[in-house]
Amino acid sequence: MSDTIGLLIMTHGDFGKAAIESAQLIVGKQENYETVSVFVVDQVDELKQEMFAKADKLDTEKGLLILTDIVGGTPINLASYLLERENTLIASGVNLPVLLEVLMNRSGDLQRLEETIRTAYSQGLSIRTNKDLEGDE
Repeated sequence: MSDTIGLLIMTHGDFGKAAIESAQLIVGKQENYETVSVFVVDQVDELKQEMFAKADKLDTEKGLLILTDIVGGTPINLASYLLERENTLIASGVNLPVLLEVLMNRSGDLQRLEETIRTAYSQGLSIRTNKDLEGDE
């Protein structure tokens, strides 16, 4: 039994796999997660079976969090089938700041993790230009 919320990362291509590998460089090796990569050549029914099989491998006693890349894409559309399960949350727009927060905070409950994700999304974006350098001299 795991002491973390189960995590399923579903993205176009190998983005999700690369994101979790990058995150593990920062926060260390993770457990109780799976990834599903969606490619143009994939059959939706086969992806759905893979998704259910990987979700079933996870310890979801504390809940299941599904991170997807974009709203309206195949990953989130497929992930929506998992909402039939109790204590399941889908968050779309996964990026490294959000993933890091998830990995560092998934030992709590799913409601608290949802709040953490919302905060990470709002604080994880920074836009800078050369005008930001003015006055640094």
